[in-house]
Amino acid sequence: MTITMPAPASTGYTLVDADPNELDITANVRTGVDITAAPEFIASITELGVRQAVLAVRRADGTLAVHDGQRRVLAAREAGLTSIPVMVRDQTADERAAGIERITEQINLNDQREALTKGQHAAGVAELLDLGLNVQKVATALHVPKSYVEQAGRAGRSERARQQLDDRQLTLEGAAILADLEDATEIEPWVTDAVERVFEFGYGIENRLATIKRRVDERAATRVAAADHIARGFTLLHDEPSTSEGEWFSPVDLRTADGGAVPADAPEQAPHLWHIHVHATGAIWVDKATRVEVTEDDIDFDTEDDDDAEPNGERRHANTVEKVPGWSYEFFLHHDNRAAAGLELAPERIAANGSSEDDAQDGLTPAQRKAARAEAERLEKERAERRKVKVLNRAGATATEARRTFLTGLLSRKDVPKNATKWMVRVLATHGDVFTESKCGERYADIMGSPLREVPQKADSATVARAEVLLLARVLTAFEARLTGPQDAKDYWRFSAKHYRGMVGIDSYLTFLADSGHTLTPVEQAAIGNITVDDAYAAVDDDA
Repeated sequence: MTITMPAPASTGYTLVDADPNELDITANVRTGVDITAAPEFIASITELGVRQAVLAVRRADGTLAVHDGQRRVLAAREAGLTSIPVMVRDQTADERAAGIERITEQINLNDQREALTKGQHAAGVAELLDLGLNVQKVATALHVPKSYVEQAGRAGRSERARQQLDDRQLTLEGAAILADLEDATEIEPWVTDAVERVFEFGYGIENRLATIKRRVDERAATRVAAADHIARGFTLLHDEPSTSEGEWFSPVDLRTADGGAVPADAPEQAPHLWHIHVHATGAIWVDKATRVEVTEDDIDFDTEDDDDAEPNGERRHANTVEKVPGWSYEFFLHHDNRAAAGLELAPERIAANGSSEDDAQDGLTPAQRKAARAEAERLEKERAERRKVKVLNRAGATATEARRTFLTGLLSRKDVPKNATKWMVRVLATHGDVFTESKCGERYADIMGSPLREVPQKADSATVARAEVLLLARVLTAFEARLTGPQDAKDYWRFSAKHYRGMVGIDSYLTFLADSGHTLTPVEQAAIGNITVDDAYAAVDDDA
């Protein structure tokens, strides 16, 4: 936090009290000042505080960049001070330009002499972005790909991510995800403990971090989907609550004071008393103008991108609709709010929640009571299964991203892994129909970065070894298409039931990837039967 104090005489500076931990020390890309080597200086700062104000400039984004007083700031941090005097003025355009030139030169020159660490390099990239350069300009100045700048810019803003980079515990992509998760903790406090559990576990760190990040992104999307309801006073529930313990109730569990069913609009009449659970139901088509849902069979996709085309029969023109995420909305009442809502428990809910000693209170016959309890048990099992599927599908989507990244790296080699040719001969003898998968060409293009139709030309100019790689790419991407199916599905973990969705040969495919250096995730392990689906669920649910 920064507190403004009375300004001194017109010097262009304003005296403020600032937290030393929030100050950005930007004197040099290369870090390494060891303030602990000056214990007397730290002791003085501890006893007397910072007596001479630090000089800093305020960037356009509001951050304070220290220009003079790095040691005082570091000592104040060591002393545990939360406030020190800082003289601040706004950053000028000339200073911004000079900062960009300084950092760019430091990175390029240090890379040519004694290489910066990965963490230091990422910090420099982050600072250039903070100074207002866009990703393309930073990439041009540093002679690096745009993808590197994007990830380094994210990783560079986190001290822990930079340290993990330097210690080779994370790749740049993983460090970027870690930095994103640190940023998310303000809105999602649970992320802090989840990340710590991942590092304590010490296995599959990047995949687990990516799964947590996916959940964070899903929750953000859910908040957007529920924004109108939240604005009206509803409280959002990210996880579907259990109604078997007597803490939460759905409308069907309740009755009005006269014993009638709860009206459908009851939650809308008292939104401050009700919670809403929103979950994705998959993509749907809607009219671009009215936003009303449209059945896919009613769309003539042959008219896509052709405004003059006439749709067939009664169907709609493809350019009048668009695909958007579909959402389902369910309302729940907490038991603390039931009295205020003026609602009573339904007899079936009393029977389901009560013990045999409470049987007389529900007013049901033994047969009705038995049926009510069976129905409550069925609904609870459905909720538990929905949660399992949601968690495993999230992990499956994350594993797909990691697996395809591995495939891209594997297939950029000049030669194939050992025994790859023998594996192709064996697997194609049994599963030669894999090339008929509908998404073969699309998966090849995604992973190889070029369309399948260019393969013959590439093969003509390739070495024999590289031609083998191109053949391997054709086989592996075909199996990847079979694994995720026409809809790029996330539920391939179900393959442990064998031949789920026609996924024959997938066990051989994933085993080959594992033998080639890919670390199989719990959902992939479940897909080939190395562990059970329940074991996979236990492994990934703990992170989420």
